[in-house]
Amino acid sequence: MIDNIGFIGLGAMGSSMFPHLTQAGYNVFGFDIKKQISPIERFSQVNNLKELKHCEAIIFLLPDGKIVRDVASNLLQLNIRTLFIDMSSSDPRDTQALALQVNKAGSILIDAPVSGGVSRARKAELTIMVGGNPKNIDLATPLLSTMGAIKIAGQLGAGHAMKALNNYVSAAGLIASFEALAAARVFGIKSDAFLNIINNATGRNNTTEVKLDKFIIPEKYNSGFSLALQTKDVAIANTLLQELVSDAPFSKSVHDYLVNAEASLKSSADHTEIYQLIRAKSLSKAK
Repeated sequence: MIDNIGFIGLGAMGSSMFPHLTQAGYNVFGFDIKKQISPIERFSQVNNLKELKHCEAIIFLLPDGKIVRDVASNLLQLNIRTLFIDMSSSDPRDTQALALQVNKAGSILIDAPVSGGVSRARKAELTIMVGGNPKNIDLATPLLSTMGAIKIAGQLGAGHAMKALNNYVSAAGLIASFEALAAARVFGIKSDAFLNIINNATGRNNTTEVKLDKFIIPEKYNSGFSLALQTKDVAIANTLLQELVSDAPFSKSVHDYLVNAEASLKSSADHTEIYQLIRAKSLSKAK
């Protein structure tokens, strides 16, 4: 039985996800080195990893797999033995290497990264991509299902592989959609006409259906997903594709594009701010 859950990482996504666990009757013990969250029913924040020793499951929602590895190693050194659930965007090869360490110490690990962003996290509508031993996945299914729809990817690491590949495809669609919108505007096509037509044609994608009218056209650029994290995920996908598919996959061009955008924007830039760069170039060419 899992009653007590440690939740490591209380940023924008984590703080939107853990309340669903408490509402489902789980006791959640949060840990974050930066963010402080006020206690609510069934949730309290701990100041030391030792205070998670009684948890039957510990969720990681951290910036990358290397940080997950370091924190997991610290937990194992504290003789904490439990079910580890990595919901971060980690490199699948790092996940498989960590599993050897975790299993040797007497704990178990599954990967369960998510897609959907903060808005869907708040509504418990995330897509949760899970990799691992089927028995371990079954153990985690009740708690994971409180936060979204579970999609089994396959063996351990498959969830993280799917997350990286998904974000690569999403990034490619985002860049194409931004360039198409900028060109349409310069040509004299109104934004609402562009949206109406493309979302009823074969070019529609997540960016045209979800992001353009919410974050781009009103110039908010506040989706909650950083450009740095998008670039990191595409880098993972690019490495996978180079190893498994081609020495020169299209993902390399997408990754290079994101790296260049990062260099032109502030370090904390939202990934939707890429449009500002594209729009500026289109207006410059139109003069």
